[in-house]
Amino acid sequence: MQRLYGCVPLLNAVGSLMFLLIISLEPSTISSLGVDFDWRRANVLLVALMLTVIVGTAFAHHRRAKQIGLVINGILIVGMALALWQAQVPELISDYLWLWALIMIFNLALIGWGWLKLRTKRK
Repeated sequence: MQRLYGCVPLLNAVGSLMFLLIISLEPSTISSLGVDFDWRRANVLLVALMLTVIVGTAFAHHRRAKQIGLVINGILIVGMALALWQAQVPELISDYLWLWALIMIFNLALIGWGWLKLRTKRK
């Protein structure tokens, strides 16, 4: 898990940027793609804060710090999932939502596996 720990924050950073993409796209009849970007300041600040926390967890060196980083990254994934569940996501954006969900499921599996590997061995 020592080498793979860096993948968790990396996947979470990609997931949070996709989260910003998903919540910023809105249907449009004017554009050729059928969607327009609506960059709301609160959404951008929320994702910037999440990225700051994710970068902070990426620099964990000790076993306990990595465990805390895994928990924090897991909480961020659940928070993004709940926010997307409550959001009114247009049907045109559902493909991005499925891709985001697949990446986050893989990341949660990696978090669970990492938690098991970092857990202290009891004899």
